[in-house]
Amino acid sequence: MKLTIFGASSATGKLLVKKALERGHAVNAFVRDETKLEITSPMLRLICGDALNASDVDAAVRGTEAVLSTMGPNGKPRVMAAQSTKLIVEAMETHRVKRLVIVSVAGVAVAEDERKANLIDGLIRLLLKDVFVDRENQLAVLASSNVDWVAVRVPRLTDDAATGSVRMVFGNPSPGWKVTRADLAEFMLQQLNQDKWVGKAPILSN
Repeated sequence: MKLTIFGASSATGKLLVKKALERGHAVNAFVRDETKLEITSPMLRLICGDALNASDVDAAVRGTEAVLSTMGPNGKPRVMAAQSTKLIVEAMETHRVKRLVIVSVAGVAVAEDERKANLIDGLIRLLLKDVFVDRENQLAVLASSNVDWVAVRVPRLTDDAATGSVRMVFGNPSPGWKVTRADLAEFMLQQLNQDKWVGKAPILSN
């Protein structure tokens, strides 16, 4: 399969690129700075661009079969999730690319969580208001799209080795929840050929 991976030079993105190449996928790696990826392969094509530029995003999506994006907790600028996702979705709809797997954050609630008011959510809204709203808007973009999307909400990410053991849940995340980037990358690739979580945003944790 030919994949486009946005945020390919992030810590999670690099793992995603490596795992995708190991599985024989051809990869368009979308980065701002090609020197930061440090991965080479005949199956890898580096695309330098700005995820907030419609032309750059469209060029990266054209001709691909699925899109993955790790532009999430560490994206720059900090408030960019909704707009970059909107441009990705528009490009996918234009070029009839159906499957999109993105990283979201556990702190943002979805209807399936059935959350009650709590101190942690209140603090997040107070201290990270713009980022929080941006993340809510990102999920709204997905919900109104015509693509087959999966939003993987993550708690604290770690650089530990893959555990091979993850759970996908809805609800109110505990402050102690965490997931390894390696397990996250593996789960994201699995969603390319699975339909269980299409149109949903589960929280992934170890």
